[in-house]
Amino acid sequence: MLPLPTTRVLFRPHIENGMMVSATLAMVAAITDFWLGAGPAVLASIGAMCVSIVDQPGPFADKFPILGTGALGTTLVTLLAGLAGAHPWAMAGVVALTSAAMALATAFGRPALMLGISGVLALVIGLADTTANAATALSHTLLFLLGASLYVVLALGAAALTRERTRRLALSEALLAFAAFLRARAQLYDEHVPPDRTLGEVIDRLCGLMDKLQAARETIFRGRISPRWGGVMITLLDSHEAVLASDADLATLRQGAKSSVLRQIAQLIEALAVDAQAMAINVASQRPALRAGEYAALLEDLEKLIATDPKHSHFLRPTYNKLVRVCDHMNHLSEALGKDRENAKLPQGVDLRAFVKPPIAMGVTLRAHADLSSPVTRYAIRLVLAMLTGYGITLALPSYVHGGWVLLTVALIMRASFAVTVQRRNDRIWGTLAGCVFAATLLQFLPTSAIVACIVVGVGVSHAFGSINYKITSFSASTTALLLLHFLEPEGAFIAQRIIDTLTGGALSMAFAFVLPSWEWTDVPRLIVALLRADSNYARQALSLEPGEQEYRLARKGAFDAFTQLATLSRRISSEPKRKWGDLSTINSLLVANYLFASDLASVRGFLHGRSTNLDRTKVAILMMKAREAVIQSLDRQPSRGEMPPADILQRRGWYEMIDVSPMTFLQHRLQHVELSAERLVIHATKAVG
Repeated sequence: MLPLPTTRVLFRPHIENGMMVSATLAMVAAITDFWLGAGPAVLASIGAMCVSIVDQPGPFADKFPILGTGALGTTLVTLLAGLAGAHPWAMAGVVALTSAAMALATAFGRPALMLGISGVLALVIGLADTTANAATALSHTLLFLLGASLYVVLALGAAALTRERTRRLALSEALLAFAAFLRARAQLYDEHVPPDRTLGEVIDRLCGLMDKLQAARETIFRGRISPRWGGVMITLLDSHEAVLASDADLATLRQGAKSSVLRQIAQLIEALAVDAQAMAINVASQRPALRAGEYAALLEDLEKLIATDPKHSHFLRPTYNKLVRVCDHMNHLSEALGKDRENAKLPQGVDLRAFVKPPIAMGVTLRAHADLSSPVTRYAIRLVLAMLTGYGITLALPSYVHGGWVLLTVALIMRASFAVTVQRRNDRIWGTLAGCVFAATLLQFLPTSAIVACIVVGVGVSHAFGSINYKITSFSASTTALLLLHFLEPEGAFIAQRIIDTLTGGALSMAFAFVLPSWEWTDVPRLIVALLRADSNYARQALSLEPGEQEYRLARKGAFDAFTQLATLSRRISSEPKRKWGDLSTINSLLVANYLFASDLASVRGFLHGRSTNLDRTKVAILMMKAREAVIQSLDRQPSRGEMPPADILQRRGWYEMIDVSPMTFLQHRLQHVELSAERLVIHATKAVG
């Protein structure tokens, strides 16, 4: 059995997907070579390679529509490129049509974008075939379709056999992201590090966790839901909420707790992170379920430290109780992972299918972007103009630049987001230069059989890291392409040509990025309003004594989705040349305030669950109703410029003034804390908008 560090690297969905794509392409090449011979096998393998781009990790239910559309779409582009042949104006039309389709596909999400990229790759390969003979173009297209279809059949068979494996890997990724989130949180209790800086890291890790959780939902909650994995997902989400609740008193702890208490809390959280990571690795490697660590000793040491500080024990005790609940949730998570199919049950009162993204209506989506103000439409115009310019340069300077490389570089670099375009340009140029050096080195020292093996591995690596680290993909793809060109043209000066083509494509991408730009900072006010609206809905459920299970979970998800959108956008707009803010401190302060507000709401839920039998429910309902109305009234105000409330409201309040620590008094104080937290959130939103 592989050691844990090795399994952490190997058993990842993108790695296994890359390996599967490599193996399937090799099978297509072997089958067609045996059946039709080497020449036809090359064309069939090209068809398989183009459709393989859309073969990404995901639910089995989506595989056939995506792969089938990819096979038909790339075949159509191949046919059009073949018929255009040596007719520049006709080929220009095909370039424009394919580029526009790729850009418009971004409105439908990442899977559709992969369809667009596969179409551009088919176009680029078609540019190399200048045959004007319609019969030849048709025969080449049929071989292309054969290879694409064979790939689809083999890929669907592999996906069906690995359906359970795919769910395991998606869950493992979510657990790894949860472990990373916990590790970032442990740093919050380092009194030597400013909390705002650490909270920035926590927010980044939280966004990563939200992305992985949604990917796991899409994989596990689609099709026939496994009670085992569905139950684990619900338990993981509840564990995250318990962890979030423990941050509600962070400011108080850093102000008043002893260093020894803070270190002990950090040690406990780090132990939770270690266990979460071990659970992730065990799920992916199919090891026996891990029993959660023994937290009793760590909790006992923390309780002893609290007892030695009677002056502050009244505000340390709530955090201790929350950490006990976190440990209990981690134990429940370990137990859920250990259940077999027969003993696992889906949660009652929750329709898990409601937590996956609904299908996108094509007609409605396209009509929504049928306007020059749409970022998607503006991106389509930019991309078409850049691609046509690149094609024109290749016609004007055929001895210096090569249409395929230039157009492919433009299509792979240019995105609707300026920040993403800049990042991909840098990664593409770096990867190409490094790939050229590496390929030249391999050609000097490796025999032919080893070079063929490097090509097969390179295809898988390029595919695996396409959405993870484009720099690695660019490096691997450049190396693979240059090794392939060596077989086609052993004496060619293709390395220098590759560098020139890449630099040309990168320059075109950046030049046209300023044509009809859609600066993302203009979306900030809209996303802030959406965030406050989602927070209001979340508070309406969280501050109800008995919210519906389905409604509460959907509201919580909506709030974190809105938070993730704004946080992700704020990371991108920092590289835009034209933005409204001299710095992003106002947005970052808003994100921190929103995180702490969510912690406050989670803390209320945890307190009620832990004290449900010791409270007067009638009085609790009245307190909750008043707090709910006040919070919703605050959040429903539209952020706008105006007179700011006193500065002291921006400060997090502690529990120092509490003398009566009875449950009802504590709840009343907690709800007042939530009301102030909502006010602070709106103030920060107003500053960010203004």
